[in-house]
Amino acid sequence: MMLKLRVLPKASKGWVNVFIDVYFTLSLVISLKIALCGYLGSGCTEVAEILASRFKLENYNTSSIIRSMRDFESLSKSGEIDFDVIISGKLDEILKRDNIIVEGRSAFMLLGRKDMIKIFLNTGLKDRIKHVAQRRGIPIQAARDDVQRSDEERNQLMQRVLGKTCLDVTNYDLSLETSAKTFSKVAEDIAYFIESTL
Repeated sequence: MMLKLRVLPKASKGWVNVFIDVYFTLSLVISLKIALCGYLGSGCTEVAEILASRFKLENYNTSSIIRSMRDFESLSKSGEIDFDVIISGKLDEILKRDNIIVEGRSAFMLLGRKDMIKIFLNTGLKDRIKHVAQRRGIPIQAARDDVQRSDEERNQLMQRVLGKTCLDVTNYDLSLETSAKTFSKVAEDIAYFIESTL
């Protein structure tokens, strides 16, 4: 934000006809924490990358959280690993920082928090299957299987964590139907929403 201040100095014989423009740059300290939720193939990854670039956010998802873990043996008790507990713990560490976006499956785990902007990308099944097939370079049927398996898993996660369904719009500050939009347009709509609420 730029503040322009015009100072009119007073001379002994009246107003001096000189303007002095002084510019101050105000740096607003804003902590953005965004949970960008959506079913597999909704474009959360692509939209999160655009928003991360625009707002200078650190971008996280389940894959990046798992890649950051080095020693699975120390995370395991009695030989079994509960990934949801581990990911939840890692999310708690991440959320101590400012200016982050968590997208995809892990974002659903944050819907109970009050310090997050919660967004849901609602995309039709056919569009999601097509997107997954293209992104992963796999046949449509394999993408359909992956999407259906992931949808079921995310719905179960929501039931375990919050006792709600993913499609319940009361979970979110913003829910967007994205089937007919480009990722850039979706990111632009979200950015407008965020900027208008700050």
